[in-house]
Amino acid sequence: MPLKINFEKIKRARLSINTPGVSDFKNSEQDMVDFIQKDALKDQEKHVGTTWTWILDDKVLVGFVSLAMFSIDRRDMPKDKQGKYPYSTIPSLLIGQLATHSEYECNGLGVEMIKFAVSQGHEASQLYGCRTVALHRLPSATSWYQKKTTFKQIERDGANIMYFDLMPNPIRS
Repeated sequence: MPLKINFEKIKRARLSINTPGVSDFKNSEQDMVDFIQKDALKDQEKHVGTTWTWILDDKVLVGFVSLAMFSIDRRDMPKDKQGKYPYSTIPSLLIGQLATHSEYECNGLGVEMIKFAVSQGHEASQLYGCRTVALHRLPSATSWYQKKTTFKQIERDGANIMYFDLMPNPIRS
């Protein structure tokens, strides 16, 4: 049974060398554990992604999401949607990694992290131009994304890409 989360006691912060709970993070996907413990800070140092953490009681890392820039090839979009996009590539914000501590799953934290990522996509859209938020979902997470989000699937050679269009009423070309 998952431990309850009091969302009022959670602080969101950019990952740093001093982020508490990184070494104790647990997830059923070992790749997620390895990412937060070994790769996330390196990605930030190389400016290829930024990881945002959710810390409970200033000591437990209960979740994280890593964001980076991305683009989707317009030809990969469903045929009926391709006309919405004026260029051959669609600027996107990528959810590179997203994970919840295994002891705190099923509390709504994953949905909160998705909402945060989409809000960052909206901000990037206003500041620089960003049309979608995209992600490469793990096969084990398929049903979760289908139940909990409005992301749409792109079928491209098994790439498992999903996207969320940031414009509710896209301009027609």
